[in-house]
Amino acid sequence: MKQAWDPVKLRVAFGDVPSPSDVLCMATGRLYQVLRVGGTRTLHCIVLPGPEHIEPDARIWNWQWAPRRRRAAR
Repeated sequence: MKQAWDPVKLRVAFGDVPSPSDVLCMATGRLYQVLRVGGTRTLHCIVLPGPEHIEPDARIWNWQWAPRRRRAAR
């Protein structure tokens, strides 16, 4: 599992795409800040250590993981 301030890439499976500086809040309480959007669905983010690091003007998105698809064994 990534630690605070580690970079991560997330992918939007469906719905709207957040903008840079927006914050994604998972059901577990984990927070990610969007740094940039690559292509049309890839979010380049950092893991925030806590809610005190959210910028006052940032939009907060309640986010959930989409189920992973199983890949066929080769």
